[in-house]
Amino acid sequence: MARVTVRVDLPTGSPDAFLTLMQSVVKKHKADGASSPLDDALVAPLAAVTATAAGQNQDAVEADAKAQASREARNVSMGLGKGQTVGTKGTGLYSVAKIRDRLLDTYEDNPEKLSEYGFEVVVGTAKSPTRAPKPGAADKA
Repeated sequence: MARVTVRVDLPTGSPDAFLTLMQSVVKKHKADGASSPLDDALVAPLAAVTATAAGQNQDAVEADAKAQASREARNVSMGLGKGQTVGTKGTGLYSVAKIRDRLLDTYEDNPEKLSEYGFEVVVGTAKSPTRAPKPGAADKA
């Protein structure tokens, strides 16, 4: 006969899911009353921790929402918000691009000078474009 195995995982990877499980255990114990297989001495500490964690979880949710709003406002000021481009006046991106362009004009012969302002400058060389040979030209030669 095959051996039966049972595994009951705890959702420790998700604080929201774990808080829900804690609340569910406390609620079921209270609903069962005297017929609960759990005793109050075991569930009371969990109930206290659950009440504290629920309040802290609400604080965390509110803080996350505030942080997200602050990040979005920051991104808009910087010019990195949705739909913004280098041409969006009044943003950091607009100003920095203008400054970069001015410095490139000023230091045309030495663009590495922009690194003194904090820009990451990469100077390289590119091969000059050449015309592609005409089809069949190699056969005539």
